[in-house]
Amino acid sequence: MASYLILTPPGAHADDERARFVADGYSWWAFLFPALWLLAKRQWAIGIAVAVLQISLVFLSSHESGFLPSLLAQLALRLVVALEGPVLVARSLTARDWTLRSIVPAPNLETAEEIYFTSVAPSEKKPTPPSPADWTVRQPSKGGTGLGLFDSYGER
Repeated sequence: MASYLILTPPGAHADDERARFVADGYSWWAFLFPALWLLAKRQWAIGIAVAVLQISLVFLSSHESGFLPSLLAQLALRLVVALEGPVLVARSLTARDWTLRSIVPAPNLETAEEIYFTSVAPSEKKPTPPSPADWTVRQPSKGGTGLGLFDSYGER
């Protein structure tokens, strides 16, 4: 079962529909294509660094004594990106002032969304001030009948 980190944009309420759910767990796509996965997640600097490192490890593997160290380094790099890549995405969002609202353990994304949005109270809507058209509408008084022909609407 994966844990999902729920982050909301700066200044947003907890029930904002732009909330981002980041699965904190192993990512097979990050293991198979580490540099491309990082670039797809907009981790530009680290994605480029991983791509350069992967290319240099490929060149190292072409030497006669560099194949095994290159293979082990490549596997270690892929494993680190697959395990820590989602946390890196969440950390970059918090660096841009996103708020970590909750961590929800769930088997899939749909269940995580359901658990989170049912546990969060809806944000309070600010009452809108009455428009000038509403100022002229008067409610009849709730008291008894007034004296005279017209109702006084609570005035003196």
